[in-house]
Amino acid sequence: MKKKVRLVPLSEDLEKLALCAVMRGVVPDSELHEDELSKLGKLILKAVRHLRSYEDAPEELPVASIQATASEILGADHHEVRDYTASCFALAAGREAGDLLRAVRQKSILVQVLNEAGNQLATGTLDLGKISESLSQEDDVRKLLSASELLANGLPEEPTGLQLKTLPLLSQASGGLMGMWAVASEAGVGKSTLAVQLAVEYGRVGPVLYYDMENGPDVMLYRVGKRYGGDVAKARQATKNIYFRESIRSLSDDLRSMGKRKCLVVVDSLQKLPTSVDNRRSSLDVWVHRFERLKKQGHTVILISEKNREQYGEATQRGFKETGEIEYSADFGFHLLPEKGMDTMSKVIIVKNRHRPHSGSVCYLERVNGFRFVERT
Repeated sequence: MKKKVRLVPLSEDLEKLALCAVMRGVVPDSELHEDELSKLGKLILKAVRHLRSYEDAPEELPVASIQATASEILGADHHEVRDYTASCFALAAGREAGDLLRAVRQKSILVQVLNEAGNQLATGTLDLGKISESLSQEDDVRKLLSASELLANGLPEEPTGLQLKTLPLLSQASGGLMGMWAVASEAGVGKSTLAVQLAVEYGRVGPVLYYDMENGPDVMLYRVGKRYGGDVAKARQATKNIYFRESIRSLSDDLRSMGKRKCLVVVDSLQKLPTSVDNRRSSLDVWVHRFERLKKQGHTVILISEKNREQYGEATQRGFKETGEIEYSADFGFHLLPEKGMDTMSKVIIVKNRHRPHSGSVCYLERVNGFRFVERT
């Protein structure tokens, strides 16, 4: 059995740079561990995590909020917290986000080296090559390469996501499920039905965090069960990697519980997210930015959106209700337009496609038995 290697405390400057990166939203708070921080650093990290647990937490947390949380909720001395956070930002002043990210990466490399050395000592072996590999990662971070150098090994592969077995035409048009998808339609057309179908598809290869702020888990479980004709055994097998939530408050904790696994995050719907009463549109845009950060961390996101009423019967990038950020942040966006006189049929119209040239109409989706879609041309 391998011995657990204790994390070595960071140097004072590195701790402050890393915490500043977390406070500014450059890196997720999961990149830091309390065991490697000073007593005051631990309290700052706890304060950040407390504030991040709120749905409308901004990308860059206000320093005053962090100070107030650390002193008023966690019991830290207000003057010490104020001076410490001020020194964090003073040390990071003039540094770009990349510099802060590099500081956290330096920390990660140090931990990897120490863990590798500790594991080797515990097993009675010594492999300097593996330790050297960990140290060499720092050079990779700092080295600046020209586009010509990057192309020395040929063109990068075309981005490709999860190929959808039940929706091959949609998969071909998009390149597969990846990045951030945005789906809009009028009420009752089948947005949620499609979201469940996509969740089941992704559940074959990884965990799905499904946040349904309108229906609740019982309704969702019923819909999943009906997809399989009421066969509970099949439904259980299809949903073993799907986790339903009624509130998105636990998003950060849920992601942390998944460890290093990359997840599909489904939000149904964007308009049901908690927002500021005074500035709802800006609050929703903040949420979209937060989901974009998840995408950049390697997760896949599906945002279900209502449509602007003036856009009923049409499909444009402006049709996503109450937010203008989706059209910029989404990698793949489409509308479901109901076919007149055909209650079970919808047309898929692509309005945003970052990775493939296809746009406009791609296929029809027919809702079978009310709980799953089949493609039609």
